[in-house]
Amino acid sequence: MIKHLSLRNFTVFKTAELEFSPGLNVIIGENGTGKTHLLKMGYLFSNAWHHLVKNHRGSPIYDQKIELYFSEHIRDIFKPDKLGSLTNTNSDGKSNVSGTLIGSIPTLYVRTPNDPEIIPPMSDDITWQFSFSNRSKDNIVLGNVGKLTTNASYGKGLYLPSKEMISFFEGFLALYEKRETAFDETYRDLALHLSATKLKMPPAFIKQGLKELSVDVEGTLKLEGGKFYLVSGGSKSREITLVAEGIRKIATLLHLLENGSLEVGDTLFWDEPESNLNPKLIKDVAAAILFLCKNGIQVVIGTHSLFLLREIEILSGQKHYKDIPQRYFALGKQGDSVTVQQGNQVDDINPFVMLDEELAQSDRFIDADNN
Repeated sequence: MIKHLSLRNFTVFKTAELEFSPGLNVIIGENGTGKTHLLKMGYLFSNAWHHLVKNHRGSPIYDQKIELYFSEHIRDIFKPDKLGSLTNTNSDGKSNVSGTLIGSIPTLYVRTPNDPEIIPPMSDDITWQFSFSNRSKDNIVLGNVGKLTTNASYGKGLYLPSKEMISFFEGFLALYEKRETAFDETYRDLALHLSATKLKMPPAFIKQGLKELSVDVEGTLKLEGGKFYLVSGGSKSREITLVAEGIRKIATLLHLLENGSLEVGDTLFWDEPESNLNPKLIKDVAAAILFLCKNGIQVVIGTHSLFLLREIEILSGQKHYKDIPQRYFALGKQGDSVTVQQGNQVDDINPFVMLDEELAQSDRFIDADNN
């Protein structure tokens, strides 16, 4: 899970320090304030341990290997013409970024009759950090990473972009590997996760807690011949391209849970989950987000929807969700940079200043009705 993110002279941020909760994290801001950049940077750091350590147990992990990994993936995720383009244009031209992840180390112990039934594993942190300049073309410079604990366990990151992708899933992976495309690496990664078959025995909490979303979708996804179909009762199937985009987004989330791509301990980065959803579906998505957090999945969302924010606040007041740790971030333009307000409650960041256009529209509507 992502614990801390530090940015200096990175894209729109001159300096930013973000402390995340292990539960729900909401990044609020208007277009152009860097919400997607924060999500993508968190996603980049969240998967580094899996690619560099977990899948290479026993083999040496050299600094050059780590530098190559971050150099390649930051370019593939952000798609700049050159690495130096990610440096804040109104700065000294030097960028530094770091991300701290929290995981655990399994422990062996001999239990006495007076010991508790379950002893939690030891906590383990890892910090990835690197720098580059506006003159950098391809490569980053690695900072001090510290010891990599090979027997630790870290959740992976999963990224859902604001645009759904199952409607153009067919042939996408082959296209991405062979041709130059405008799609960044998050789409390739998502396509790989979507291509996994469903688990024979999904975790019980998925079946029990996401009934509302299943009702919204009115069926389940089936991958056949490289193409997705929505299968409803009676085995009737429809091409996914004939299904409304909002339904496709929700069906994607359900499919990723059912095939094990999103598991307890993982982090879901979701960019504008409210996009192309009507208010009824947004309410159900808000409930699903809190449900995931309740069951051990960290969620980081970027939004500029006052409706979604209010719905999360309403649900958070219910007894079932009150114990979910939460963190809120408000991004606002100040001069030639973006500032970050943060707090454990939505009132700590005064988000309604960021979302004042929706409030202003309500006032205009009332005034028009009175006239």
